[in-house]
Amino acid sequence: MRSRAWMFVGGAALTLALLGQLDAFGPVGAAAITVGSSVVLALLAHGGTSLATEAVAFGAGGALAYEAVRSYLPLVGMGILLAAIFGTRAMRSRSWRELGFHVAFAFAGGAAASWVVRANAGLESTLWTVAIVVAALLASLPWIVPTDAPRTFALRRLSARARGPARFALLRAVVAHRRLSEADVPEKMRRRLDRAFDDVIRRSERRLDARGDRAQLDVRDSVDQLVRVARLAVARDALLEDLDAPAQRVAAESDTLEAEVMALGEVR
Repeated sequence: MRSRAWMFVGGAALTLALLGQLDAFGPVGAAAITVGSSVVLALLAHGGTSLATEAVAFGAGGALAYEAVRSYLPLVGMGILLAAIFGTRAMRSRSWRELGFHVAFAFAGGAAASWVVRANAGLESTLWTVAIVVAALLASLPWIVPTDAPRTFALRRLSARARGPARFALLRAVVAHRRLSEADVPEKMRRRLDRAFDDVIRRSERRLDARGDRAQLDVRDSVDQLVRVARLAVARDALLEDLDAPAQRVAAESDTLEAEVMALGEVR
């Protein structure tokens, strides 16, 4: 996720630099650049296969809205564009309040980024590059707003469609994935877990779409295993945290003991 966030910052910098020069490309070229860059940034911001189509639609729609208002209200236009780019990421929020905050934060970041670019237009190349970098960081601020991971959101969407035991199993998978996302898991193990969750998502989609044998597509056993792994990972992290405090106490007691030994040596 961190690498994707930094890729977004680089893409935002390039996009802001191009958007500042749109008039030089003509109407068709300007529209193509705006739509293309917006769609790419929206896909980077979302980062998953679930809602990828919606991410493309949001990116293209935001680009069209930006083109419609940029000549009159450039700050508002950029705010709308960034809100659309982060639209599908905001949809992964856990509550409506978080979703509204995410969208508002993206709008404010886009408006601030546009103001920085416009306020520093015409400066010499070094200062203008610095302004573009600052604007790209402002446009990327919504990345600090926490949301569910793409796989967690995909499981949430599937659980909303499922009924009965299948729904309960998918909700357990949602909780397990959230816990594993926060746990300190080795990279090799995380890749295996990602493949396991992808298999659960794929089989659940086929089951809900009535494609294939329902018995073979039952994911409850797989979810049980993933829940056990999540519990073990959380227990491991808790155990390691508990080990830190005794280690600090042992170090303090060792220092005290050494001081007492030195004091006794001086007395003798």
